[in-house]
Amino acid sequence: MNFSTISLSYIFLGIFVVAILFYAYFKFVLIKSSDKSPDKDKIIGTMKKPEVWHERNKRMSYIALFWSVISLAVFVFLKYLYKSPIIPSFMIFIYLGVIVLSSVLFLPRKTRSK
Repeated sequence: MNFSTISLSYIFLGIFVVAILFYAYFKFVLIKSSDKSPDKDKIIGTMKKPEVWHERNKRMSYIALFWSVISLAVFVFLKYLYKSPIIPSFMIFIYLGVIVLSSVLFLPRKTRSK
């Protein structure tokens, strides 16, 4: 199956929008759980290791921001610079797989208590 470059470019625009929404969500959670926020106790609650949770959300926000910038760049490239009319569909699945893989690989690992 093949996609036209126009339809594929809008798929990347959709990925950009979703990634920006994830970035905004993770940043919102980080801001609401900061030391100066009055909602910190509602969000953190009785977590055993809130610093690990904070680090995980911070990394996820940076990963989402990275993929939003890349997706926007691919959208612009496909929409305005790439002139081939058809692109194989497996490219979008590879791209989504790399996004998921980067999210899994760059998260902090769970540490075991001794």
